[in-house]
Amino acid sequence: MSQAQRRAEPGAGGSAGRGPFRLRAEVVESEALPAVHHRVVLRAPEIAACAQPGQFVHIWCHPPAEIDRPPCDALLRRPYSISRLRPPDGVEILLRVRGVGGRLLAAKTVGDALDVIGPLGNGFRTWPDIGVAVVVAGGIGLAPVPALIARLAASGARVVLLAGAETDEKIPFRVERPRAGRATLPEVAALGAEVTFVSESVEGILITEVVALRLDELPEEGSAMFACGPRAMLKRLAEVASGHIPLQVSLEERMACGLGACRSCVVPVRCDNGTAYKTVCRDGPVFDAAEIDWERLTP
Repeated sequence: MSQAQRRAEPGAGGSAGRGPFRLRAEVVESEALPAVHHRVVLRAPEIAACAQPGQFVHIWCHPPAEIDRPPCDALLRRPYSISRLRPPDGVEILLRVRGVGGRLLAAKTVGDALDVIGPLGNGFRTWPDIGVAVVVAGGIGLAPVPALIARLAASGARVVLLAGAETDEKIPFRVERPRAGRATLPEVAALGAEVTFVSESVEGILITEVVALRLDELPEEGSAMFACGPRAMLKRLAEVASGHIPLQVSLEERMACGLGACRSCVVPVRCDNGTAYKTVCRDGPVFDAAEIDWERLTP
């Protein structure tokens, strides 16, 4: 679809009162990554202009022309975290190629069009006086990390990424292990972060253990922690960080509408009357860790 034919329909919600937009985004890059991961870059200027780290896009995986006569497979849109913003108008997503939706997106080629809604949800909240920002990610939870690191580094914060996975193949980035020193992720380090990566199959340690060991290194004032990954990891981080450092967590959940209407992605949160429920797609995906009722949250 040509630039002149592109349509953008502003809707309710979004960050800072802008968006979300529904538009036809052109695929400008499609690249197979190590193991079963894939990178797709979309030309989506309306989304790129207002997206915040931690927000996501909701993608119809079939050709846009089929949206009024949907096939049986991949009937619902698929949510993908915004991994990076590529100036002037690019939006990058990283996906693990599994299931019908992932295979359809990975098969897209440059010039193909996708029907996309975004940016959706509430992203990570940052502030100017963060001195040390610790970003913790597990597995495919690394997908939204580049945008967050770029934002934090640009603000002048010292950014420390502590990342882990079961194996090297479970993450969408190349792992580099020098003969001496810790394993790192060169592509992410280039964004301005001090990177430590551990694989359970190689280093034999969980990333939550690394966080617990390094927590005392953080100054009491001006530190903040941001995390994305499996729920067991996030729950343990909430325990470790409690009373020491403010922690924001990005939750994953199956989503149908992506707009908070169907309430298929609710999670329990603490409130004065006990427990309430909020939607991951609209109220999240990023929450303060202290807000989540971790005992009621299913693994």
